[in-house]
Amino acid sequence: MALMITINSCVPPSNEIITDINNANSDLVYQGIYNHQDKQNIDSVLLYFNHSNPGYRLAAVNAMASIQSELSIDSLVEILGDPIIEVRTAAAYALGQIGNLETVDPLMNAFVNKDTSDVDNVFNSTILEAIGKTGNKSLLDVLASVESYRITDTLLLLGQSRAIYRYANRGINTQKGTNRMVELASNQAYPNEVRVIAANYLARAKDIDISKSQFRIAEALIGASDPNVRMAIALALRKVTEPDILKILQSQFIVEKDYRVKVNILKAFGSYKYIDNIDLILDHLDDENIHVANAAAQYLVDHGKRDHVEIYKTFAKKNLDHTVRAKIYASVLKHLPSYYIESRAIIRSSLLRYIKELKGKPYVAKHYVAALGQDPYSYAYLKEAAIDSGVVTIRTAGMEALSKIVSGKSFVNTFRFRSDRVKIEILDIIKEQFAKGDVGTMAIGAGILSNEKIGYRNLIQNDSFLIAAAAKLSLPREIETYNEIKKALAYINNVKYKAEKNSYNHPINWKTLATVSDSTIAVVRTNKGNFTIKLFGNTTPGSVANFIDLANDDFFDNKVYHRVVSNFVIQGGCPRGDGYGSLDYSIRSELPQLYYDDEGYVGMASAGLNTEGTQWFVTHSPTPHLDGKYTIFGKVTEGMDVVHQIVEGDKIIDVIISLQR
Repeated sequence: MALMITINSCVPPSNEIITDINNANSDLVYQGIYNHQDKQNIDSVLLYFNHSNPGYRLAAVNAMASIQSELSIDSLVEILGDPIIEVRTAAAYALGQIGNLETVDPLMNAFVNKDTSDVDNVFNSTILEAIGKTGNKSLLDVLASVESYRITDTLLLLGQSRAIYRYANRGINTQKGTNRMVELASNQAYPNEVRVIAANYLARAKDIDISKSQFRIAEALIGASDPNVRMAIALALRKVTEPDILKILQSQFIVEKDYRVKVNILKAFGSYKYIDNIDLILDHLDDENIHVANAAAQYLVDHGKRDHVEIYKTFAKKNLDHTVRAKIYASVLKHLPSYYIESRAIIRSSLLRYIKELKGKPYVAKHYVAALGQDPYSYAYLKEAAIDSGVVTIRTAGMEALSKIVSGKSFVNTFRFRSDRVKIEILDIIKEQFAKGDVGTMAIGAGILSNEKIGYRNLIQNDSFLIAAAAKLSLPREIETYNEIKKALAYINNVKYKAEKNSYNHPINWKTLATVSDSTIAVVRTNKGNFTIKLFGNTTPGSVANFIDLANDDFFDNKVYHRVVSNFVIQGGCPRGDGYGSLDYSIRSELPQLYYDDEGYVGMASAGLNTEGTQWFVTHSPTPHLDGKYTIFGKVTEGMDVVHQIVEGDKIIDVIISLQR
């Protein structure tokens, strides 16, 4: 292996004549391959692996990256020797998507052990990444030990860094792997796209030790010109607690211009002494950027102190954004001792008043509902104030708050010997929601019942209410709720859970795709301004056709962005407006070799493979943990400033499909 992935010598590229690959959406054969992919007709797709047209071979191989069936492994291994670089690269990627350990040896054998051209190294890079999705722990150390790649070998370095990152996605890491990523992330000489992947590894990989390299990493935070590197490095530094590192974080926060980096620095502060950060946190509760202000308020929720509760109360009375104020109240409720019954009652009363006054602004009111989730005593108030409110967004927020209460660490400490009795009262609330048949509250309620830490298995004597509710659900429309109920039933009856999968139910609209070209764009008009999406009709046609059809039917008009996570995504397209809505169909996941390696990628939201429908999101920053799992069907080319301004409750006025001028 070490020999295989070491560059030995330079040779000129071969004289192979590459046939142009042109998969036009008007090509009936191409449509047929995609239709077979859509129907999961594995045998029919495999027939195209030997087609003389490399474009058809490529389409068929890409189909297997989405289907991810082990039945295709042998055929994909053969395609690793395809004469066309794009085809064999797609085969390597598809084998990685399948994630079977048996594919490692064929992948290693296919690696081209010579420095040919950058084109060949696309293949090699993909093989390395695929090994990261399939290999064992010992192979990780071998891969991480390769340091012979030159700084100019961008593709090979990308393959190596992605491989180590994919290992971490599977919960596998070693010190050698971490050390290699430290080198790649902190050395400014390496290509920027490689540094972004390495920095994200340092930020997201669990149980890694960067203590010996913390100052080197901190220097990278200061020296990196790319905010994509800085924001990931900032999160990585929450894994150490050295006071001098905190000073570097604080200094960078003050001079930092990119709100996304500031948000991540605020998150990193949570690993350091509260007293050293609290003044800076309080100073930014009214930050002009709402994402920064919310991150500061969230710090109080996560890391606030009982002794400072009165200080938090004074800030809650200031002229702050409602989302910030709600979080401050949440921090007060979380950090007040449970026996401060009168103080809790006063805060609860304020929250209930806000919920009532803001019922007409549900995306504001929901934050006050969420704050009640920090108060165990509020379980009895949530039903009337939120769950029975008749407003979908508030109702869903109420069930989420109830879930937070019953699963929280303070629940048993608050109710002690009465804990089971209170759980029974909460169970009655959940049963009532099942009787009403609301898919959002049922999904959350089922999640409560299946949570082993809560322990409902011994408290539910009759599961007929779950069985009856599941029987009334419509598939594929309500697949998410259906599977949550199945999971609850499996837990209660102590049997293995197996998720229901959507069957083929929504053909690709090729008439729509006949109007799509490389210049086709979607202009999203919102109350904050417009942004433009370039649609990827040739790579993810099913998702693009679905999006265009919905847009042309005015489906997105007046839909809200129901989910906004600072420095992650904005998400909209839900007909209910709470994330649990869909239509009477689902579309297939389309997962060719595309990457969330920048801000502005547009992806399909899902509740698992092949459950996509109407909801879509736009990323605030690189999100490599989504690679290969969530369909990418476009990228924002204009108006990212608008995307960054959007908050929960902002509206899509309409989506206009047109040709770019």
